[in-house]
Amino acid sequence: MKLFLLFAMVLFVGCSAHSDYMRAGTPPAPATADAATVVFIRPSGYAGGQLMTVLDANGRFLGDSLPKSYFSVKVPPGEHIFVVWGENTGALRANLVGGKTYYVEVSTKLGMMSARVHLLALTPRHENWKELPEWLKESKPMSPDEAAGQAYLAKRHEAAQERIRRAREILTEYNAEELAARTILPQDGQ
Repeated sequence: MKLFLLFAMVLFVGCSAHSDYMRAGTPPAPATADAATVVFIRPSGYAGGQLMTVLDANGRFLGDSLPKSYFSVKVPPGEHIFVVWGENTGALRANLVGGKTYYVEVSTKLGMMSARVHLLALTPRHENWKELPEWLKESKPMSPDEAAGQAYLAKRHEAAQERIRRAREILTEYNAEELAARTILPQDGQ
């Protein structure tokens, strides 16, 4: 019983996660006509010792999601699949318009041995939409070191490709409600 309590305490509190590929940053810059801005926010401190790597379906390193932080990236307009790499693989699909900013919640949940992670579309349709201003205020802005993160992914190319394959697969496995929660539409941007 004592061992279980110790494990539970470490799981819920944990050590503070650190990423060699993220730096203290500033709030996201406004989107430009030729690109959309996507903000990945992890508002929870749950699983504080774990970072979750976010990449796109082309294997581009977007950033490491740390507890109570957010980061933003510029992406070309059009259709995208975003992948998060934790104990599991999570996926989100997005159809983005240049000049708009979109939000994705990096949501952590209790897993078997470590936290499971999901990417959820944070839109006016989402129950947590009203929380976004407070989350941004209480979370630390970070900036990805994309070159260093990409070099790291290059060393783990096969594992990254497996995560991308699994993300594409899992998008076909979600039921209608789960898929809707993991889909960003063009009109969801600000």
